[in-house]
Amino acid sequence: MLFRLCCCLIVLSLYSLFSQESFPFLDIEKTGAADFIRQNPDYNGDNAVIIILDTGVDMGVDGLKYLPDGDIKVIDAQDFSREGDIYYEKAEKISADEESYLQNSAGFRLYGINRLKFQPVDSIYYIGVLREEKFKNTTIPDIDNNGKSNDQFGFTVFETEDDWVAYIDLDGDTHIDDEEAVFNYKKKYQSIQFGIKDNKKKRDMASFAVNIFPEDYRINFHYDGSGHATHVAGIAAGYHIFNQNGLNGIAPGAKIISLKIGDCRLSGGATTSGSMLRAYEYGLAFAKKYDGPVVFNMSFGIGSETEGLAEMDLMLDDMLAENPDVFFCLSAGNEGPGISTIGLPAASKLSLSVGALNTVSSARNVYGANLRTDKLFVFSSRGGELYKPDVIAPGAAASTIPFFSTDEIKWGTSMASPQAAGAIALIMSAAVQQNPPLTIDGALLKKAVINSAIPVQNYLLIEQGHGVINIPKAFKFYKKYVSELTNDILLGYNISTLSPIYENERGQTAYWRFGGYLPDAGHKQRFYIDPVFRENASANERHSFYRSFNLSSTASWLKTNKNSTYIKGEQSAVVDVYFDQSQLRNPGVYCAKINGFLKDGWLSGDNPENLEFELLATAVIPVVFNEQNDWYWKSSNIDLDAGNIHRLFFEIPDEFSSAVIKLNSSQNKNCVLRSYLFDPKGIDVPLNLYLNPEKRDFDIARISKNDLKPGIWELDLYADFRNESSIKFDVEISFSRLKIDPEIVDGVDIKNGDMPSGSIKVTNKSRTLFEGRLSGEISGIQRERQIYDNSDLLEIPFAIDQNCEKVTFDIEVPVGTFNQLTDFAVNIKDYSDKTLKTDGFTYHKLSIDFYPPESGDYFLELIPAFASGYSKEWSAKFTESYYSFNKIPIDAAGFELYPGVEKTIEFSIKGNLQVAPENYNVFGELQINSNTKNYHQVKIPIKIDTSLD
Repeated sequence: MLFRLCCCLIVLSLYSLFSQESFPFLDIEKTGAADFIRQNPDYNGDNAVIIILDTGVDMGVDGLKYLPDGDIKVIDAQDFSREGDIYYEKAEKISADEESYLQNSAGFRLYGINRLKFQPVDSIYYIGVLREEKFKNTTIPDIDNNGKSNDQFGFTVFETEDDWVAYIDLDGDTHIDDEEAVFNYKKKYQSIQFGIKDNKKKRDMASFAVNIFPEDYRINFHYDGSGHATHVAGIAAGYHIFNQNGLNGIAPGAKIISLKIGDCRLSGGATTSGSMLRAYEYGLAFAKKYDGPVVFNMSFGIGSETEGLAEMDLMLDDMLAENPDVFFCLSAGNEGPGISTIGLPAASKLSLSVGALNTVSSARNVYGANLRTDKLFVFSSRGGELYKPDVIAPGAAASTIPFFSTDEIKWGTSMASPQAAGAIALIMSAAVQQNPPLTIDGALLKKAVINSAIPVQNYLLIEQGHGVINIPKAFKFYKKYVSELTNDILLGYNISTLSPIYENERGQTAYWRFGGYLPDAGHKQRFYIDPVFRENASANERHSFYRSFNLSSTASWLKTNKNSTYIKGEQSAVVDVYFDQSQLRNPGVYCAKINGFLKDGWLSGDNPENLEFELLATAVIPVVFNEQNDWYWKSSNIDLDAGNIHRLFFEIPDEFSSAVIKLNSSQNKNCVLRSYLFDPKGIDVPLNLYLNPEKRDFDIARISKNDLKPGIWELDLYADFRNESSIKFDVEISFSRLKIDPEIVDGVDIKNGDMPSGSIKVTNKSRTLFEGRLSGEISGIQRERQIYDNSDLLEIPFAIDQNCEKVTFDIEVPVGTFNQLTDFAVNIKDYSDKTLKTDGFTYHKLSIDFYPPESGDYFLELIPAFASGYSKEWSAKFTESYYSFNKIPIDAAGFELYPGVEKTIEFSIKGNLQVAPENYNVFGELQINSNTKNYHQVKIPIKIDTSLD
């Protein structure tokens, strides 16, 4: 969004601006940005451009209007989501009495055209209407803030001698002679607001930038409908945020380009097909022409199903390989704290992926928490299959927001990535101001940033990457790299090794989370280190290339078969590693790496600046459940400081039927403990399990077999960073082992005059007596089907009758399809086109519940955003479940199950089953609830065809 506000700009000297104390609400100290600018006031991002790919930056708010020298900060604004598109038509010009007006084909009129400063060079006017109802599914349905949401704002567009121009009826009175001419934003940097002309009464809601596309008969109104992009921009490059002298972002001297990729009518401002790709292509085209450094920031993404191999991951890598003088900063994702949760496209190998740090200063001044040391935010995505994130940066801030918003404090890796982008802008700005100027080389700059980062104690490599960005140190490294390796033909290294988690079993790290297997001295794991040459490297240069390395391990359990290696020509260096399993006996996650340092030459020695490559290894040792521990495990008196995480890995046993996780604490008032559960691929499974000893000192979660796939799972227990002290607690995990036949009840007996009845056979596979009771319900009707489409918008109608309490849609797309996307948004609407529910896929499965406000007709919108911009054939498993207000109970007597004995348990349905429509089933579930202390609950689905066919 863009706001045009008048202000008096007082330009102080750069030294006085940047020598004062910073504001703790936006931490510019942790990365060294404040010190870097204090010591070098000219290195404030001057001449650098930060391209923000997001929901659209509002350049009208304080902090994003001007640069320190008084020039405009936001120099371009484009909308690739197409949310702001309005199409226009050729106008009919009508003269009546003394007043001429324009009219469209529907009879809408605009007056005052004869008094406009500019007139069309060819006497042709075009006319269109921006209807306020276009915004009814956004956060600002009343864009002119007059209390109504059905206003109409007409506009005319025409070509002048110099350019295309628009006159827009901003106050909605159908007269445009009191409006100013508006040109494409990057021509005159104009922003507009809708509303009355009286500034004493007018309160702006949103600012818009205009771009005219005459070849499409289209005008676009770029704005920020969520506030996300505006907040991000302030962190990266804000200057005088909230009109406060000294409250700046990381690179206050940097210019901004806003490339809108997210449609704010969709959940989370989701991307649309091709919006991300088109924005990058536009930004790269700008960078080729611009005489200065350019860094991209994208605080956007979804969960990654196949880390590093999604279509957008690979596209970004290709772009960076082809454009070595630009830099991409990406938010790592907010799917933590589980390992293997790096998002898409943050898994891009050549981009800088950034995790979120909760600093002592930010915790205290923004959230009132008293952390003793910096902590990673719990949500920050972690690595595993990949050595990601690359670095971490402060992930919370009070920053710029549009006027309609009151949410100036936000947290997320979305806030950490612009910290990094601002840091890169500072280093680039400093580099081009050297005498002579230093070349901007993205690969060397990334190397400098990661090698100079400062690790945070007590965090794994796959949690924090290389640590916290340190701008002064990174600039020092970068100067050394550029000055001493000016003729280097190497772009970097490609690391590959065995990784069974991938379909082709090739990955970038030694990641072992499979049934307890680890490479040992007799079965070493081989890494291949391949040189990646720059595109301009000649055949002779490639052939003659030689580089040697010293090898060292960061942990005694990670062994290698050699102390040094080398690369000759285009051949791979080969390094074998293995794990000393005698040091890996306790359950947990172990992470270490083999470092490859330059062996000789200018940059030699085992110092951080000389690090060339890293071979990452991760071993997950789970708790094992078996007959020896009676499928039960407990850990007592765990003492967890505020902001810390206790990780538990456990392997799902064979022939289990349910799981129970219990938490218990009887101490430490005013403390909160939260829990997070992740499947073997790092995908979170909802777990409503927490402790607040003032209100809840015991909690239990029951998990069905259907929700627990085989493999090694991760349970993370997190002490809220706002806790005033450590929290002590116990955790228990147990599994029941009941064999159920059938696993799905698909039929019952119906006799004249009797209630429907049925039975199941249950065998107790454990060693102890099981006492329980069978119950359940018939919930409603359900349909499962496969849907197919080849577009990026599929509408599925559905009807709700008076007996329907809610409907649940379960949608599953193939992983291969999901890897082609940048988002997958879902809307539920009524037939007035009003959005009643929004959601979106994080991974390839989504379940969405809808409680209808009334009976009637609705429709579901499925909106996949294809990375390539071209819609492709796609399919999904689609299940719709309609839950009735009048559920039918199922009852049975209590029972005892002795080990190894099969027992038939009968049940009766306390009502008549409805006749389901064609292709539908009656559905529900049976539950076996344990009477013992472990509280196990086994669920058996019911799916019965009661149709008349």
